Amino acid sequence: MHEMSFAAQILENVVREAEPYSGATVVRIKLRAGQALALEPASLRFCLEAISVGTIVEGAAIEMYETGPELECPSCGRVTIESIIDPVCPRCGQQGRLALATELIIEEIELDEQDGEARDEGEGQGA
Repeated sequence: MHEMSFAAQILENVVREAEPYSGATVVRIKLRAGQALALEPASLRFCLEAISVGTIVEGAAIEMYETGPELECPSCGRVTIESIIDPVCPRCGQQGRLALATELIIEEIELDEQDGEARDEGEGQGA
């Protein structure tokens, strides 16, 4: 189960990002995972829940969405595509280079501070 190694990296990064907010706890983590990583969302959540016991991440909601294959277009940059069969940009029609979605990004970390205020941190952090 390779989800455990990803869960450990996520936990390490989230704890590091939340450290400056002493007394805060993590209530929600939003992740974006590339399809090529073949992560099982339920397994990743289970692993994160198991290793976060006793940390500021314990009990946090884990949201994850998957991105499909992408195309490196010379005009448009990186574009998500529906199929890897035809490497043509859906925006401009130019030939591009297939780039499999292999990234795991921590998009948001929502904190609940002791004084009751919530805050979003960690936009776009990689795991």
